[in-house]
Amino acid sequence: IFEDQGNGFIWSDEDMAKYFPAIAQMPLGSANDFGHTLGWGQKYPGDAHCNGVTRSRTKALADLRNWVGAVMDRSTRIANFDVYGILPEDGCEACDFKLAELSGKRGMNPKVNIAGKDQLLMKEAGLPVPLFLCLYFSAGFAAYMTARFQMNRRHTPIRNKLEYGRQGVGIACESVPPQLQRGLDGVKIKCGSFVEDASEYFPPRAHKGTRGRSYREVGFLNINWQAGLFNGADRAPACGRVCATREPAKFNDGHLDMYRWKFSSLLRNPTLCVQTDKKKDEMTLEHCGGRGKGIFFQWDGEARFAFSPTGDAFHIHIRKMLCIPVVLGPSYDAKVTGDPDNGLPVQFSFSGTETQQQACRSRILRGVSGDLNHELLATRSDMEAAGLYCQEPPAQAPASTAAAEAEAEAASS
Repeated sequence: IFEDQGNGFIWSDEDMAKYFPAIAQMPLGSANDFGHTLGWGQKYPGDAHCNGVTRSRTKALADLRNWVGAVMDRSTRIANFDVYGILPEDGCEACDFKLAELSGKRGMNPKVNIAGKDQLLMKEAGLPVPLFLCLYFSAGFAAYMTARFQMNRRHTPIRNKLEYGRQGVGIACESVPPQLQRGLDGVKIKCGSFVEDASEYFPPRAHKGTRGRSYREVGFLNINWQAGLFNGADRAPACGRVCATREPAKFNDGHLDMYRWKFSSLLRNPTLCVQTDKKKDEMTLEHCGGRGKGIFFQWDGEARFAFSPTGDAFHIHIRKMLCIPVVLGPSYDAKVTGDPDNGLPVQFSFSGTETQQQACRSRILRGVSGDLNHELLATRSDMEAAGLYCQEPPAQAPASTAAAEAEAEAASS
C-alpha cells in the first residue's frame, strides 16, 4: 500500500488485512450518529452531567471504565463497515469543482444586502477536506441548514438541536439567495457504474420532463441514523410501510441507501423513517447552474459550498473506497441497523477493480500529504471569478456577478 521510504518498513495489503485494528467511537459530539449506530451510546460515558441529571464523579468514572472495558473485551463482536469517498470520475485526474465555506453574520439570517438583493457571503474553506464518507451524504436543504448552523454552534447538545431547527425555519421562510437554485433545479444524479449499469436516480421520471426544483434534498445513508433523529428503510407503498418489515439502511452491504424528499413528502410519510432505494457502489451528482451558482452539500455533518469558477457543470463522484473492521457495542440494535454479519471475513480491504484500488491509495496519500487542499479548496480569486461575494462585501456588485445574475434570469425564463 505504501512504498518503502528508506527504512525497510512497508505496509502491504496483506498486512493491512491482518493487523488493521477494529474501530469504536467514543461519543463526544452532539448527535454521535456513528457511536449510536455501532451500539456505543449517544452520550459521553464519563459525563457527570447527563440529560440534566448530575451524577457523582465516582459513578461517571465507573461508567467510563465499563465502556472502555467493553471495547477491549475480546468477546465483543466485530463487523465490516463500508467507507465511501469523494474521488475524481474514472479517467479524470482531479475533481472539477471547488469548495467554499459560508460566512456572514451570526444569527437566524446570514445574508447581507448587496446591490438591492440578499446575498450569501463566502470565505475560503477550512479543514477538513472531504475525502472519506462514513455516515451519510446529502445536497440541498439539510446541507444549507448545517452550513448556517456551523456559524451558530452552541455549547450543549440540546441547544445545538434547537439551533438546527431555528436555521431550518429561517431557510423555509426566506427567499432563495441568488447563489442557489430553487430547490434542486439543475441537479442530476446517476447511480452505479457508468460502463455497466448506470441508472438515472434524480430527478425521478426525468424522461417525462420532471425537474428537481420541487425537491429539497437528495442524498444517501450509509449508517441508519442522521442527526440522532432520522433513519431509513426500503421504499414501499403506504400499506407496506405499516404492515411489512422493510430492509433498513445497512453499513456493510455495499449499497448506497439513496433518498430524495420534498416538503410534501412529510405529508405522505409522516414519520422520521425516510424511504430509501438501494443502489450499488457509486453515484455521481451533476450540477448545472451557470456562473455565480453552486450547491451546499454535507458529509458526516460537515457542510461546504461546491461551485465551478468557470460556471461549467461540475460533478461530485462518490464510490466505495474501503472496508474496515468496527467494534459493536452492547446497545447495537439490529432492528434499526440490520444483521451486522455480511458473510465476509471481517478485515480491512480496498474496494473496486485493481485500477480503482490504486486510485484509492493515491487519493489517500494525497489527502495525508495535504495535496487535496490545493485541488479542492477555493481561493478568493476562484470565488471572485465565479461571481461570488467574499467575506467582506464590496461597495457594489462586481461585473462578473451582474453577468452571472443576468445569465441565471435568462436561463430561468
